[in-house]
Amino acid sequence: MQRMALSFATERGCYSAMAFDYVLERELAFHETDMAGIAHFSNFFRWMEMAEHAFLNSIGIAPVVQERDKFWGWPRVRASCEYHSPLRFGDGFEVHLFVKEIKQKSIVYFYRFRKKESDGCFTAVARAEMTSVYAGFDVPTQTMGALDLESDLIAKLEEAPADLMKAARNQRPF
Repeated sequence: MQRMALSFATERGCYSAMAFDYVLERELAFHETDMAGIAHFSNFFRWMEMAEHAFLNSIGIAPVVQERDKFWGWPRVRASCEYHSPLRFGDGFEVHLFVKEIKQKSIVYFYRFRKKESDGCFTAVARAEMTSVYAGFDVPTQTMGALDLESDLIAKLEEAPADLMKAARNQRPF
């Protein structure tokens, strides 16, 4: 099961209809577990990328563009994840992406991973950050370089409100 939705977080107040967060809902598949039936740590990085691509697609931005011998995309230059509680085979969970910071050539995302409990409440599982740089690659010259974010892209994005980021970062597993 996988459900994707633009969230425009409503946890703490009302916010504008700008794109600053996205929720990807999933169920932990058997192939994503280790021998103990717990989510393998490497999958959290895959899920971050899946949420990022779904987020970009939801606002009309293609994660990768090719025109003849040139490509544009979002290579990651930094990623980290802090684990709090395990996910087990069959657990329903969400990957909540927040736009933490918009820079001249990159976007910094914050992620909150939460397991959905049987009573509908959520338990914090992990939190993470990832920086993606907008870059171009020229096939004939085999060169790649960071590019300034285009104005139409910037117009579709907004940094998540400070109070929402604080609440998301401070959620603990208890």
